[in-house]
Amino acid sequence: MSAGAPAIIRVGDLPEPALEAVAAFHARWAEDVRNAAVQGSECIVVTMRPAPFDHADWRRAAARDLARAHPDHCINIVAGSDAGAVARMVEFLGRAPAITGQYLPLAETGPCESGADDRHADDDTEG
Repeated sequence: MSAGAPAIIRVGDLPEPALEAVAAFHARWAEDVRNAAVQGSECIVVTMRPAPFDHADWRRAAARDLARAHPDHCINIVAGSDAGAVARMVEFLGRAPAITGQYLPLAETGPCESGADDRHADDDTEG
């Protein structure tokens, strides 16, 4: 994979009902993914706003099916409302050529528990 920046397809607002959202996505943005692949983008990241749980299945299927349709490209879908977190994930995916066909909803609740509050500090490394 080249060191070029990933092509980013930013999905606009989608309808709230899942069936309407999937139809709108495929009618409007799936073609943008295909065009990015045809133009030679090796890494393509589709970004979306978070959605209710009933959207997860169609989003996983879209990521998988777009990646299968373009096997010479890494195609993933990232969902999140924090622009910085989305940008970091896009940058990471640009350096991770083995990751493709994934739907990656980002945590919306804050940083992961790191042990900084000592809840996970006992790792039994001292005996």
